[in-house]
Amino acid sequence: MFSLFETFIAIYETRSFTKAGQYLFISQPTVTVRIKKLEEEVGNSLFIRGKNREVIPTEAAKLLYKKAVQYVQDWENLQAELNQTTLAKKPFKIGISQSAAIGIMPLLYPKLVPYLYQIDLKISMYDSEEVFNRVENHDLHFGIIEKPLASEQVETFPLFKDELVLAGNLESETFFTREIGSGVGHYIKKYLQEESFTPRYLVRMNNNDMIIAHIQAGLGVSLISKRFISEGMPYQSLGNKYQRSFTSITYAEEKDPLMLEIVQHIRESIVGDVALTSRQ
Repeated sequence: MFSLFETFIAIYETRSFTKAGQYLFISQPTVTVRIKKLEEEVGNSLFIRGKNREVIPTEAAKLLYKKAVQYVQDWENLQAELNQTTLAKKPFKIGISQSAAIGIMPLLYPKLVPYLYQIDLKISMYDSEEVFNRVENHDLHFGIIEKPLASEQVETFPLFKDELVLAGNLESETFFTREIGSGVGHYIKKYLQEESFTPRYLVRMNNNDMIIAHIQAGLGVSLISKRFISEGMPYQSLGNKYQRSFTSITYAEEKDPLMLEIVQHIRESIVGDVALTSRQ
């Protein structure tokens, strides 16, 4: 109905079907179709052709014009209010490590859906140290890390434990590791030091999926989550020392009631889901 009124107003004010089409960036046949449709809706003719193709509004058109203008104004005001509501959404920024992005984020997202009309959600992936630092500086509202870190500015909440194993061709001289700051990289460094193991080739990669793909191809070894072991992939358990904890972190001095509510909802609802997944 808005497009019909918009077209009607353009014709009424320009007294021309051609100029109305140019103003609205539509073809003249479209203008004609819209007016015929509106005339059917109101049950009256709205324009008559005068001499020299002059367009003359009928009495019905004169009566409708004021109502149509008000309708269009009300509609535009409503759109402005709705846009303002969208702009007023509060940012809610989440930072997660790579392993958490694969294993936890699909469980976390449904918990956020009820709040999407209130928040402008942004999800970013960093290494664990970067996530921690951003939460500590209040650049993120919620984070999930896989590396033991602590600060007075950060509150922590354990989610679940995950076992790291030595996976791949155990006779290979190539060891794939992660970038500095990575949660898995922390445990790889620990393993190499404790085992006094110096691989011939230490290859650094900044992506879990890339490491797993190289391991599956028999090109080397690395520490990966036992959850990512595929059928036929050789691996060796390393014991309890290599059970890592995925931890949710938040800014300790958060004051915003909505942010606090969302974080509490996440913690209460996701723990059971993740716990079930971690036992599979």
